[in-house]
Amino acid sequence: MEYSELCEKLLHAETEQDVDAILDIAGYLEDGSAWLPVGFENNFAAIGNQQSDPSGALVEKIINSIDAVLMAECYKENIDPESEQAPRTMVSAVDKYFNVKDGRLDNLTPSEQTKLAENIHLVAVGDKETPNYLIVDKGEGQTPLRFPYTLVSLMLSNKIRIPFVQGKYNSGGTGILQSCGTRNFELIISKRHPGCPVEPEDNTGNFWGFTIVRRLLPSGGRKSSMYVYLAPGGNIPAFEAASIKVLPGRSAPNRPPEPYAIELNYGTCIKLYNYRWRARSTLTTEGRYELEHFLHSPCLPFRVTETRDYRANYYSATIIGGWASATSEDGDGEISKLEEDFPAYAELNIKDIGRFPYQIAVFKQGTNPRHIPYGVFFVVNGQVHGSLPSDFITRRLKFDYLIGSNGPLLVSIDCTNMDERVREDFFMSSRDRIRKNEVYSIIEEKLTVALKEHPGLQEINQRRRKQLLETHLSESAPLDAFQKILDVDPTLSSLFAAGDRLVTSTGPSDKTPFIGRRFPSFFRLTNEPSEGLIKVCPINRTCRIEFETDAVNDYFTRAVDPGRIIINPPDLIEHSHLWNGHFETRFRVPWNAQPGSLFPITVKVLDIERETRGMPFISKFTLKADQEVNDETDSGSPSRPRTASPNGKKSGVVLALPNIIEVHREDWDKYEFDRFSAIQIKHGEQQQGFDCFINIDNTFLLTELSKAREEDKPLVKFWFSYGIVLAALGMIKYELRQKGQAVPQSELPTINMNDDVDLEQICCHCNGLAQVIVPIIRTLYRGPIPQAV
Repeated sequence: MEYSELCEKLLHAETEQDVDAILDIAGYLEDGSAWLPVGFENNFAAIGNQQSDPSGALVEKIINSIDAVLMAECYKENIDPESEQAPRTMVSAVDKYFNVKDGRLDNLTPSEQTKLAENIHLVAVGDKETPNYLIVDKGEGQTPLRFPYTLVSLMLSNKIRIPFVQGKYNSGGTGILQSCGTRNFELIISKRHPGCPVEPEDNTGNFWGFTIVRRLLPSGGRKSSMYVYLAPGGNIPAFEAASIKVLPGRSAPNRPPEPYAIELNYGTCIKLYNYRWRARSTLTTEGRYELEHFLHSPCLPFRVTETRDYRANYYSATIIGGWASATSEDGDGEISKLEEDFPAYAELNIKDIGRFPYQIAVFKQGTNPRHIPYGVFFVVNGQVHGSLPSDFITRRLKFDYLIGSNGPLLVSIDCTNMDERVREDFFMSSRDRIRKNEVYSIIEEKLTVALKEHPGLQEINQRRRKQLLETHLSESAPLDAFQKILDVDPTLSSLFAAGDRLVTSTGPSDKTPFIGRRFPSFFRLTNEPSEGLIKVCPINRTCRIEFETDAVNDYFTRAVDPGRIIINPPDLIEHSHLWNGHFETRFRVPWNAQPGSLFPITVKVLDIERETRGMPFISKFTLKADQEVNDETDSGSPSRPRTASPNGKKSGVVLALPNIIEVHREDWDKYEFDRFSAIQIKHGEQQQGFDCFINIDNTFLLTELSKAREEDKPLVKFWFSYGIVLAALGMIKYELRQKGQAVPQSELPTINMNDDVDLEQICCHCNGLAQVIVPIIRTLYRGPIPQAV
């Protein structure tokens, strides 16, 4: 079989069985001499330790295509990618080679984005049950002679000295193999771009090279599997042709386009056979959502095309990233998916770790969380490299109303400018996990404080809580019921947090909308003293400096004519965000400052309008270093509640009693309940006290109600609801005590209910308790007290 014929047959094969048969007929399937190890013989551990998620692995292939397109453009300019003349970042490369201002794709029109996206394609082919995917790019391509050092190499340093590409470790692209069916077939076809150099001794520059990667199971004393690629006689199969047909054609009305219809003259085509992926529907819907979870803001757009036998509204789409899709505008020019005033922007600047600009989006209630990325993610050049735990928003931030179908929160943190050494230790080489080292702890803690203090997130979390409780809650009922319980046994008061007031208020009142100006008329310190601001700052803490302005929220971050802020000295600001007329910052003094030292700070704000008039906004203040403070006296942190007496009375404070909200079957989806669920616990207002959502259609409660007399049914429901809530509060106190966060037994009421507690786990325990809580209470309520032996 001629190599050109073999390549075409493999390209058009749509099942693993077809690939097996083609290789068998060609005489290669059982010929061990025709296969070479990918990289090195003992390669299974390195390849098997890549991305754990098929979507993340597929994204790595797209990132490789982006790298290849940028490399081709660099070579076309006769620039050595490793030289000082090459762009230093991916953003600058996109700006330089594709005239994308600041490397931001949102500076392009939709038609310009689609035109640029034609350089990279992801195409679904085959059938619905066992789909195959083509990744095609018009990048630099490789000659057949260079395959072993590039496309089928492993852990070589072929990109390590090129600053404007993402690939560094020469292994991420292999992450797809274990998701490629059961035989792990991957077809690779490539031809060198005519504008890219070819080594003098390489006579394969005008040839297409191809190979197929597969997995060999342990045999012959080899203890683990090994990945190999086809190389008869030690050489990559090659053939001469002007082009190959791999790209999809145009679609007929209401029909998907034909696969393998349009010529590719150079570049690379990769085929993944029977790829096992969560996206079981069309590539332009479910597949697109999956990709956008891992690509928030790619440096180049790409096209996705569905050629399988589906009915769809559209069969091709341009992807510019999950962030752009999540914050896209509808036909009327209004942000359709996000809450008012979002997205928001902020920045962390952590000494010796790096600068972290980040974006915040809160989606409207009812937004399908499957269709959008949500959570807290770390991205480098637009690609997700890791995330904080899924319960970070509820467990650390206590924003229980910014998750799920309530309208989730998305925080995308740009780590591109992170210190290189620190970044290597922070992210795993697979680029889908984070090392939980000291840097992780510092970033998590700083980010927790910054997000918890964000007024926009606080306001919307409280507003949603208010709307929910006003619908379901009678404010006097929980207070009356719990007061009766406390009157019977006041020691139960130790289960409640002490607060400055009873938490029955359900959130903020309506606020006047903020209307900002594109170019502000003022930007100044808030309430600046006439003699000038001198801010005392402990050496080991930050201090808050607030500015007021009428600038819109994206003033510093928008794509067109953004404002600029210049701070001198620049390395003393740790965090900043602009929100509805308030620019809030946190500054620190130098780590080696002496108490009493003064540090003058100048803040200059300007934009295209202010520069034209030569009139920047200038603010000046002074930081004064103060003695170190410990955690308990940190003025930048919320103070703990004041102490209540053990019985919750005559202590100068009142108890933060829980709100109990009944949830019926028709609302189960809102709370992820099923018939066995008993309770969901959310943090209350100002993160003191709790909102307890009780499943009033729990199967065990319904069974007990069906057996009870009509006059006893309210009592049975009371036993269930309040028994579960009291048990949950007891578990919360126990967990705090186990964590070492509690104080002595005599001071139990002073335990801060704002501490880190796994509420989800406690709810799971309560689900088990739900089966027995009513029988236990009934037996103890009605039965005789056993006599001690």
